[in-house]
Amino acid sequence: MVDKTPRGAQHEGGVNTLLALMVVLPAFSSSKDPFLRGGDVSEIPQIEDAGKAFSYGGKAMDPFQIMKKAGWNFVRFRVWNAPKDGYCDKAHTLAMAKRAKDAGLRISIDFHYSDSWADPGKQPKPAAWRNLPVDKLADAVHDFTADVVSALIAQGTPPIMVQVGNEITAGMLWPEGKLKEGSEGWDTLALLVKAGLKGVHDAAGKSKILTMIHLDRGGDKAGAIWWFDEAKKRGIEFDTIGLSYYPWWHGHLDALVDTLKVVSERYRKDVYVVETAYPWTEKAVGSFGILESKLEPGYAPNPDGQAKFLAKVTEIVKGVPKGRGKGILYWAPMSIPTNGRLGGWSVFATFDDKGSGLPAIDVLGGKL
Repeated sequence: MVDKTPRGAQHEGGVNTLLALMVVLPAFSSSKDPFLRGGDVSEIPQIEDAGKAFSYGGKAMDPFQIMKKAGWNFVRFRVWNAPKDGYCDKAHTLAMAKRAKDAGLRISIDFHYSDSWADPGKQPKPAAWRNLPVDKLADAVHDFTADVVSALIAQGTPPIMVQVGNEITAGMLWPEGKLKEGSEGWDTLALLVKAGLKGVHDAAGKSKILTMIHLDRGGDKAGAIWWFDEAKKRGIEFDTIGLSYYPWWHGHLDALVDTLKVVSERYRKDVYVVETAYPWTEKAVGSFGILESKLEPGYAPNPDGQAKFLAKVTEIVKGVPKGRGKGILYWAPMSIPTNGRLGGWSVFATFDDKGSGLPAIDVLGGKL
């Protein structure tokens, strides 16, 4: 059964190709490559266009250089179809991928298949696909996926990993791809997901790009098992599992430990926490439905508590049995406030309101 609790508000306020060198790259081997550390930094162009800047160690720096200096090796970009404000479209994604490559960071792509936010509470179709029948909708998913991935490869910034859908616990491209009670909606969702996966493979050719399915079930073992069992029945073949984990929505850290262990073992796949965050300020209490009791005990909503929490989550992912915990991505770490206001997700950023780096940046990079 799908948890239909709306979570769109979390994203309303709320990574990167294996370094594209000028040589033929070997296939990505998750068993040999380093633990991936970074964040979904899609907000950077919008923050910069608002005139905001970032600093690290007291020095103003390009945000991608801050990431690299702090030890990050991985970033993710979300891709929307035709966003009204222009951000997170194909053009911005290509430009960001170049900056990431220049900084020595690997890239992952997260297709939302929408013109704006898609998450468990909403999975809207892009306007251009609104009236397409299911078979043509699947074609659109394939073609859009292949087009963006091909463009990234062509400019020398191929992604090492691609998510077909964002937090698709309740399906995607509603209403056609929405999951309902029992198994209703699954056959259509499988058709759409397979189309996206094929788009990745067709664009990649003989190159190896990992595919990921991303759910918001970081603390819900039963929910994750239900979803992946149903997917397996329908022959949905993918490489890795990505889970979101926010303690105020998904339970305490022990639930994360249990979920990662069981899911990795049951499906024999590498797992990533591809979204997590924690407040650096008490101003977060009351935001996004967060109560003090929903925060993790022993982790205060301040810079030190944020850093401590992130260190613990990293430890948990790295401790997944058989080395199957492969990486962690922080959600919107660069979301500092603009226009003189404390903006939504900025209470969870890895920078303070003035754009100065917090300890969490170094913890994420493995330096603290």
